Amino acid sequence: MSDRRIWWAAAAVLAVVGVGLLAAAYAGTDPAQAPPDPSTVGSAGSAPTLAPADPRPPGDAPEGDASSEGGTPAPAAVGRALPPQWPELVPTRLTLRPDAGGASAPVVPVAVVGRTLTLPDDADTVGWWRGGSRVGSPFGTAVVAGHLDSVTDPAGYLAGLAVLVPGDLVELGSEQEQVRYRVVRNDLLPSADLSSRSDLFEQRRHHRLLLITCGGPYDEEAGRYRDNRVVEAVPVPG
Repeated sequence: MSDRRIWWAAAAVLAVVGVGLLAAAYAGTDPAQAPPDPSTVGSAGSAPTLAPADPRPPGDAPEGDASSEGGTPAPAAVGRALPPQWPELVPTRLTLRPDAGGASAPVVPVAVVGRTLTLPDDADTVGWWRGGSRVGSPFGTAVVAGHLDSVTDPAGYLAGLAVLVPGDLVELGSEQEQVRYRVVRNDLLPSADLSSRSDLFEQRRHHRLLLITCGGPYDEEAGRYRDNRVVEAVPVPG
């Protein structure tokens, strides 16, 4: 496979928070968290890109802030807020269907480098995007992504996303603390359609988890899968 990186678009995030707001918010910060170049989104051979956004309560934007050009307000709160006593975690472990004895996978922080989201080469290790929400935060979207397979592994850990159904459980956290989520959606989306999904990476909302990997048929000519599997899960109340 000529390109082992997940194919997805940052246009969804950019449409929500605005390129200008992102540039101002991240000026002088860690280059790994700088927004990707919008001109490269969706271009042939481009890598997956994500733009960071500050997780905030829905409707709690600074004065003059808007979710898109023209001053459109952020959408109403959706999802479920976490109890305030839960700690915010940088996750190190993901478990699919823990109630059924599911195996765990190591989780490592990943960042935008050269305007692309870098992911672990090992298909049995997944990446938590550190530009999004932390696990246990009451607001924002936590994004965990990884490869579907590799040249040495025909089925990576996130291949297990394909069999998840609404109601299944997922745990994300550390060895000491875990947050349990319940699956509410499991979609196979054409990669080309992701740029129109401004809701996917929304940060101004109650907390949720997105699990993303490749899916669908493999396009030999393009060197990538044609689709992405996107699983959405919300926190289970303590």
